[in-house]
Amino acid sequence: MKLTKNLLYKTYRSIIGSIAFYPTLIAVGFLLFSIIIMLIEYDPFMMDLKKDLSFVLVKSKEDARLVLGTLVGSIISLMVFSFSMVMIVLNRASSTLSPRVIPGLITDKSNQVVLGFYLGSIIYSLILIVNVQSDETINTPDFGILLSMIFGITCLAFFMYFIHTISQSIQVDNILNSIFSRTKNEMERMTLEGSEVQQEQNTEQWYSLNTSKAGYFKKVKVNELVKLCEHHQIKIQMLQPVGFFFVENSPLLCIDKEIDDELKEEIENCFILYPQEWVSDHYVFGFKQISEIAVKALSPGINDPGTAIKSIHLLTLLYIKKIQMKEKYIVKDSMNVNRVYFKQIVFEQLYDDHITQIRIYGKADTLVMLALLQGLMNIFKADKNKSHYHSIIRYFKALIETCHKNFESELDISSVNKVIEEFNQLKAAPSIAKLSA
Repeated sequence: MKLTKNLLYKTYRSIIGSIAFYPTLIAVGFLLFSIIIMLIEYDPFMMDLKKDLSFVLVKSKEDARLVLGTLVGSIISLMVFSFSMVMIVLNRASSTLSPRVIPGLITDKSNQVVLGFYLGSIIYSLILIVNVQSDETINTPDFGILLSMIFGITCLAFFMYFIHTISQSIQVDNILNSIFSRTKNEMERMTLEGSEVQQEQNTEQWYSLNTSKAGYFKKVKVNELVKLCEHHQIKIQMLQPVGFFFVENSPLLCIDKEIDDELKEEIENCFILYPQEWVSDHYVFGFKQISEIAVKALSPGINDPGTAIKSIHLLTLLYIKKIQMKEKYIVKDSMNVNRVYFKQIVFEQLYDDHITQIRIYGKADTLVMLALLQGLMNIFKADKNKSHYHSIIRYFKALIETCHKNFESELDISSVNKVIEEFNQLKAAPSIAKLSA
């Protein structure tokens, strides 16, 4: 049963992550709507309504076939062009930004609704064409044809909207801002309220549980896991943070008491491994996507340092948010008892994972290195409690050393020295030697 639930959850995430999700739902809705229209088309109340609307209704069957055929052909052309535009956007995002931003682009509901409306209008019109009877009969679904014409006009409006949204979504600044906003919102969701404090648990005497699966740790079905813990009166400590890659038989978590194999299987089935990286699962994936866009922008084939600098600025804001937040990493049950302890992702780990690669790829670019130095200096200012004092100083010195090894121009060295001088003037900052030409 648990395996079935796990499979259903993975299938659910796969379906909602598909570009065909909303178009399929809307198309089915149009199909059902067309059937309803055909059933009530010739009811007495509809006949009275059609008398009032006779000036906009199609009377001739030839005209009806012509209108419907024109609508179907035109909307198919719009749909083909729109799908082509989507593929161009996805291809450009994959080649110039990062393949990991694609799930966020294809799940854009507005574009899916437009494509679904196109598809639904085509299906609706085709159903009407089938029901336009031969010339020997007197009935023509003229009200349904009127609705089809309205849908066709709406498709034209949707097409203009689609062109606008595609032209916006293809811009790297909009993609970065979208990832940044979603990451920030996810961080705020995981922030403790008020002065609430969560104490860490001593797990030295706890029992380890190894995973039987391999893959990236993406998500936990928290509610189900907490219910299991409460029912069996156990506590769980995660050994690795979200995003960690597990191999088979590696330690997944530890438990405060021994449990049987059946419960172990139930607990393991609460952990989801799948390939997509959704920011809504954890904010760490937002850091990863922004940093990968920066690295891709610094590659020789793209050579877009402006995008890398924008990414560094957004990452700086997120790092400041990280060091200032009190993160919720303990989940309580209905009796307010601590049950699940998540592995915290500390600032140092986030910085090492996502800034180091930018520093390596952008080490010869003066503006990129200056942006990294300025960003780290702003993080130092924001760290009011100096809880990351030594780490920030170490990172700052590493950046200075990289500049020293790669900068030869006196102008570049002078720019770096200005940042060093500004950093040395900060309160509680140690004195860092300037670079020599």
